[in-house]
Amino acid sequence: MKKIHVIRWMVLSGIAAIVLFSSCSKDRSIVEYQTHPNGFTDPNSEYFHGYAAVDRDGAECKICHGTDFRGGESDAPSCYECHSTLHNDVSIGNIASHRQLMASANWDLARCARCHGADYMGGTSGVSCTACHTDPGGPSDCRTCHGMPPVDDESVPYGMFPGAAGAHAAHQRFGCRECHAQITDLSHTGPLPAQVTFDGAAVADANGYSPSFTHIGDPRSGNGGCNSVYCHSNGADGAPRLMPQWVGGRLDCAACHGMPPASPHPQIGTCHQCHTNVDPSSNYNNYDQIYFLNEALHVNGTVDF
Repeated sequence: MKKIHVIRWMVLSGIAAIVLFSSCSKDRSIVEYQTHPNGFTDPNSEYFHGYAAVDRDGAECKICHGTDFRGGESDAPSCYECHSTLHNDVSIGNIASHRQLMASANWDLARCARCHGADYMGGTSGVSCTACHTDPGGPSDCRTCHGMPPVDDESVPYGMFPGAAGAHAAHQRFGCRECHAQITDLSHTGPLPAQVTFDGAAVADANGYSPSFTHIGDPRSGNGGCNSVYCHSNGADGAPRLMPQWVGGRLDCAACHGMPPASPHPQIGTCHQCHTNVDPSSNYNNYDQIYFLNEALHVNGTVDF
């Protein structure tokens, strides 16, 4: 009788083991168990597998793909089937490829830093970005994306019209913050045209002026007008005599103030007699030939006489 109980126990144990094994096997089958979440191949997804691989030094990847990432016992493919060509099309000889890559990542250089290091000196990738990006901030330097001042070549590839850089070159002696908000990180990147805020301006809002900027026509043209800015005014009251346009606009002395300015300014047409920064050799019959001895002293918020 005792022997029958033992046999019955062995049979039941065997059945339980089969059920347990079948359940475990089913849960772990490749068909029923999704190893990678949706978006793991998409660099723009929060589930992109590269993030986990870098953050944990590929520990989980090695379980299936092998310690050398060339495929493991689980029949997982070699990681090099995809990664053997990573960034091959991004080279110093193909600048457009950098633009396309960064545009697809919404200009998020933090993604580059995950592999190339916070200082872009190589990181886990072992490849330094600073070999080509030699400015002090590496790829994060302002001049990586646009010159100082910006030029057309840096905006046209992203949908702006030729000429959209407008009067940047004419304003290069002014700091960027005179028109644009202060930049502390890369969060300002995004669609063109760049936003004009006059936040923190020192000259544009001098002497109580309240500057603003209005787009003119298609924003992709980059064109717009400056309203009530000290820079293009008579320096004393109200809006400028002529609202300057950013693209294609051209100003001479009389566009901002009369030559000479209206009374109570003395009606003397030879500026250098009172304003010693004006070059005495200037030709007052041609506004394009009126020069300053020190350009920085003109339109700086202070009247020198």
